[in-house]
Order: sequence, then C-alpha cells, then structure tokens
Amino acid sequence: FVIEKQGDGGTRIDICCATSPGVLISTVSALEVLGLEIEQCVVSCFGDFAMQASCSQEEGRSRVTRTDEIKQALFTSAGYGGRCL
Repeated sequence: FVIEKQGDGGTRIDICCATSPGVLISTVSALEVLGLEIEQCVVSCFGDFAMQASCSQEEGRSRVTRTDEIKQALFTSAGYGGRCL
C-alpha cells in the first residue's frame, strides 16, 4: 500500500495484496467514503490484486489530508483489519 500526495492536489494510490472476494468493491467504496474520486485506474486480479489509481477530492467533500488515514482505510477495506505499518 503506497499513498502519495501529488503537487496538483491529487492522490496517487498503489495497492498490491492477496486477492479476496469483493476486494475491488471494498477498495472503491473506501475511497468514496473518504471523498476521493477516481480519475484513472488500472486493476489486475491475476494471482494477487493490484490497483494503481489517480484520485482527486470530490467537490463539496471534507478533505482528507493525511496519507496515513487513506492508507489505514484501504488496509482495513482489503480485510487486514487492525493497524497498518
């Protein structure tokens, strides 16, 4: 799980984890809850689950500024629970 803020205010997300049923839907739902809108996304489910996405803040939504908050939400949505490192 790599989360990076971009100079234009966007957020770049790279995820690679074990495939499990519903991981794509739970990941997209977690981003929506955080107020992040996916602008571009590449997903692979061959073997492991991998996703690279560029996101922007949805209009009128509160801004999540900390990458660790985003990472924790995605870590939990992928089924790992607990606290990510």
